[in-house]
Amino acid sequence: MNIKYNENNQTIEIKDGLKTHHMLIKSIMILNLVNAILNIYDVNITKLSFMSTIWIFLALLSVFVLYIFFTKKSSLENIPVKNIEALEQKTSLGSKRYTFKLTNGKTRDLNELKTIKDVNTLKKMLTKIGVKS
Repeated sequence: MNIKYNENNQTIEIKDGLKTHHMLIKSIMILNLVNAILNIYDVNITKLSFMSTIWIFLALLSVFVLYIFFTKKSSLENIPVKNIEALEQKTSLGSKRYTFKLTNGKTRDLNELKTIKDVNTLKKMLTKIGVKS
């Protein structure tokens, strides 16, 4: 677990490489959107082909993913404690995933929490500093 509490700055430091992954996904979605726009640009609405509808679908999907990543997800590595509302647990397909719910409405995924020991250590740290878990 690479989650530490910095008492000097009152921040939680998370080193899991999520910022790089988010930047990579955002850049791929932007390139995909630009490519879809270039492929759809010269298409006549009355003569939509199968490939044109696929490009329209890809463009809409890219816009949706970019919306999620820019407005709902966070990849901060140093999170001030005052910006954390709670630690949330989500269960999907039998596995538990943990996220920080932030005050600005975004969530910060904690992909490094794999064992119960890591989760309990994090919960103890959060109750010690006053964050709801």
